[in-house]
Amino acid sequence: MEFLGSIDTTGIQNLILSFFKALSELDLKAIDLDFLPGLLTAIAPIWNPIWAEINELLNAWFGF
Repeated sequence: MEFLGSIDTTGIQNLILSFFKALSELDLKAIDLDFLPGLLTAIAPIWNPIWAEINELLNAWFGF
């Protein structure tokens, strides 16, 4: 496992730092979410049966 000590991780560290910096500077009020109700209505026929199955499994396994 000595080879792990010689791996240069500065690239991934910079990527992670850049991601969190961009996330911290994100203005949530500027995001336009007007499309969201229409999207949720469009995917409801697909998602609702899947979610019903998940609920049944959770109920059977864990009593939720």
